[in-house]
Amino acid sequence: MKFELKIFLSIMFIFILSLSIINFVNLYIINQLISDYLDIQSRVYPDFFEKMKVESILEKKEKYATVIFLWEAFLVLGTSFVIYLVMDRYIKKEQRYKSFLQLIILSVSHKFGNSLSSILTNVEILKNKVNSKQLDRIEKVVLDLSKDVKILSDTFKKLEFEDRTYKNVDIKEVILESLKNFEIEEKKVILNIKPIEKYANKTDIDLIIYNILENAFKYSDRYIHIKTVKRYLVIRNDTKENVEGGTGVGLLIVESLCNLNQIRFCKKVRKKTFTIFLDFS
Repeated sequence: MKFELKIFLSIMFIFILSLSIINFVNLYIINQLISDYLDIQSRVYPDFFEKMKVESILEKKEKYATVIFLWEAFLVLGTSFVIYLVMDRYIKKEQRYKSFLQLIILSVSHKFGNSLSSILTNVEILKNKVNSKQLDRIEKVVLDLSKDVKILSDTFKKLEFEDRTYKNVDIKEVILESLKNFEIEEKKVILNIKPIEKYANKTDIDLIIYNILENAFKYSDRYIHIKTVKRYLVIRNDTKENVEGGTGVGLLIVESLCNLNQIRFCKKVRKKTFTIFLDFS
């Protein structure tokens, strides 16, 4: 069920419940007043009370209750229709903004990627003619930027903007599925994982695990250790000597997606190891 629909149903439930309580209290007080009135009349004017038509009084009370019920039904339906129109207009406007933002980012990423590819081609041509450390550094920077642009582009293509659904996700299954995208034979991958369920968006969890593993395979030298401790996921890898880190876009995306799904993210950098902790509590 969509979040907006839950809000709408919650508002209407509270509205209807409030009117029902008011009606109950109102009719209860009216019944008490009629009962007290008839009791007094029967004592003070016994002859007059015998001529009174009690049924007429009760009939008027029923008519009053019917009119109140019809007006409140009209009020509930009218209010529901107005709230629905306002929420529908707001949601469609938000969806248009998100789609437009996604289109802009993907277009810019595509254009930027093409420009970087052109720069790399020209750098390769220059390297064939001139050996220069400056060209090597330029190539390194452009390659890092190209990878970051690809990460951003792939992330925005996979992210769910229109209809974010949440369900119980098995973290172990996600890890095993993500590992299929990497050449695990090239590294010593140590797995010590047990099933952990987290109520979250499945696409976000896929991106979180994939980006962390991609970072581990990219910068590790010999091994990658993946283990679970209670409701924690720990991914640790050794680091290559004299390796230059990237711009950190991948981990920045991971941290943002973790915050979005109420997952605690922590990283620890030591001299020869890099460790990431995810708390799914």
